[in-house]
Amino acid sequence: MELHVAGTGSFALEVVEYAREAGHEVVGLVELLDPGRVGTEAHGLPVVAFEGERGAVVIGAGGERLRHWALLAEQGWSAATIVHPRAHVSPSAVLGEGCVVGPGAVIGAAARLGPHVLLGRGALVGHHVWIGAGATLNPGVNVAGNARVGEGAVIGMGALVSNGLEVGARSVVAAGAVVVRPVEPATRVQGVPARVFSHS
Repeated sequence: MELHVAGTGSFALEVVEYAREAGHEVVGLVELLDPGRVGTEAHGLPVVAFEGERGAVVIGAGGERLRHWALLAEQGWSAATIVHPRAHVSPSAVLGEGCVVGPGAVIGAAARLGPHVLLGRGALVGHHVWIGAGATLNPGVNVAGNARVGEGAVIGMGALVSNGLEVGARSVVAAGAVVVRPVEPATRVQGVPARVFSHS
């Protein structure tokens, strides 16, 4: 399948490589922020505007994944899902459109990922976990069984979320944190055990 990757930064190259290894043909990059980059080349691919183009696209940019998708959807792009061939996805798991699943990631039985979720390299999602739309689980994250991760939440590299807990929407769990109690929406937690650092 031919597709574009939305983004031109360093993470876009990683998503390009995931897509190619999953058997997709990446035909270009979609610039979301800087119109001056349109018509140039990045990572050996042509850079196109998000307006006036159409086709399958996957988000390869950092930041607010759902805001990026809203820009693309408004212009008629369709969402592609990328699962690296060295990831393991349980046959009973459900992935929403536009998800990116990196190498070494594991998605357990009956887990549900909303649209445009990003699972980085080696991220572990336990059985019956629910992950909301646009959430990001960075490399090495471990979310234990029956946990819930809210829409747009970001879990930092190597963090752990204990069994059955909820990480609220738009919250941030710092890298290396160990979450042993629920995290309220729009809250940043850090440390071992994780404690509230700030509210947005």
